Amino acid sequence: MQRSLKIVFIFVIPCFTVECAYKIWWYSSGGTRIPFLGNIIVSDTVACILELCSWLYRTVVFFLVCTLFRLICYLQILRLQDFAQVFQVESDVESVLREHLRIRRHLRIISHRYRLFILWALIIITVSQFASLLMTTRSTA
Repeated sequence: MQRSLKIVFIFVIPCFTVECAYKIWWYSSGGTRIPFLGNIIVSDTVACILELCSWLYRTVVFFLVCTLFRLICYLQILRLQDFAQVFQVESDVESVLREHLRIRRHLRIISHRYRLFILWALIIITVSQFASLLMTTRSTA
């Protein structure tokens, strides 16, 4: 688990640093002038912090699900190694086949759930990027 979280941080921290630098530059250079709190500096600071928190949340959730999938795969490998030892101990074919079918069913469920996650992530990201593109390129923007 610690190795998996280390991998998440190796990807997220550099990206977050670059994102912070870009957003701070963008808001400080006057990229937006929406004074929703009355004071422009306070408004830009709050908007920048909220946007960075949103980015960090979305990115960490995505990478965390990928890390959990990786962890589940390693646990399944351990389970299969234990299953291989059953062949050396037991000679009962029925129990071996029953265990094989149970492991196969669990792997299929995990695989389908992860594929669904990848598919929905792709759809949601594509739709949100397309909506952002349409909002920024409309004639009144």
